[in-house]
Amino acid sequence: MSKPTIALVPGAWHTPAHYEDFLAEVEKAGYPTACLQLPGVDSATPNDETVASNAAAVREKLLLPLLDDGKNVILVMHSFGGCIGSVAAAGLNKKDRGSSGGVVGLIYIAAFLAKEGVSLFNALGGKFDDFVKVDDATGQLTVDNPTDVFFHDVPSDLATKAVGMLKPQAKAAFTTPSLSPAWQEEVYNGGRRGYVRTTQDHCLPAAIQSMMLDKSGVDWNIKDIESSHSPFLSRPQELTKIIDDMITATWK
Repeated sequence: MSKPTIALVPGAWHTPAHYEDFLAEVEKAGYPTACLQLPGVDSATPNDETVASNAAAVREKLLLPLLDDGKNVILVMHSFGGCIGSVAAAGLNKKDRGSSGGVVGLIYIAAFLAKEGVSLFNALGGKFDDFVKVDDATGQLTVDNPTDVFFHDVPSDLATKAVGMLKPQAKAAFTTPSLSPAWQEEVYNGGRRGYVRTTQDHCLPAAIQSMMLDKSGVDWNIKDIESSHSPFLSRPQELTKIIDDMITATWK
């Protein structure tokens, strides 16, 4: 039986290039992969970016082409990609689609979990972290000292390269409300809803990750990795094994 396709939704500020080495490891493990940059990253019209519009793009450009081709998809989401990917995948599970292709599992890597009607900005207490630099004139967000925030355990040459690939993030995507997320769907109970918690995270501390998981009201298959916010760069092989183990244990 062929392995499912892993579709990856990057986080804010990040591009697919940040995940190339990790996705190469995933492909070595036998999984086809696909990845799409969030429209709110490096947007020419940042004030028009919303959770809904970004999720629609991920749904139409990343997920539906795979599903309509009959592929079974594990949706892997990093950081803010958890907010966008969750909305994009709503109703695309195999039971609801009633077709050969469907989203058969959700895996979050140090990812934000937003409930319907709540923006990430509100979930953060109505203020951005100190490392987020807001440019209200352009509607863009950048990151102060991104090496420490995202990549503190990444080899220095690779971290420097990763910092250089970061792009501005549209503020509006953080401040508009989420729609109903796929992680609330019962079809993902019983281990098909995974979360990789990053225990040395300077961007989204493990305690906050745990709080979101506790408040979600659903069951999770939680695995810890001793890494920064970017295990796909600092520990790509270990992260691949964690994800492979989650899939082989549950999505046979």
